[in-house]
Amino acid sequence: MIRKVEIAGVNTANLPMLSNEEKQELLIRIKNGDKEARETFINGNLRLVLSVVQRFTRKRRKYG
Repeated sequence: MIRKVEIAGVNTANLPMLSNEEKQELLIRIKNGDKEARETFINGNLRLVLSVVQRFTRKRRKYG
C-alpha cells in the first residue's frame, strides 16, 4: 500500500528515497562535478524539505 501524502501540491509517494549508501555515492560524484548526481541528490532530499515546510506551515496557522 502506497501512502499518498500531498505537501505543497507535491505527491510525496512519487519522490525517491535514497539510502545512506546512495547518498554517499552521490556526494562523491557531485564533488567530481557530476550534474546528474546533483539533481538526483536534490530530488532525494525533497521529501525532507517538504516535511519541514509542512511543519512550519502548521505552526504558523496555529499561532497566526
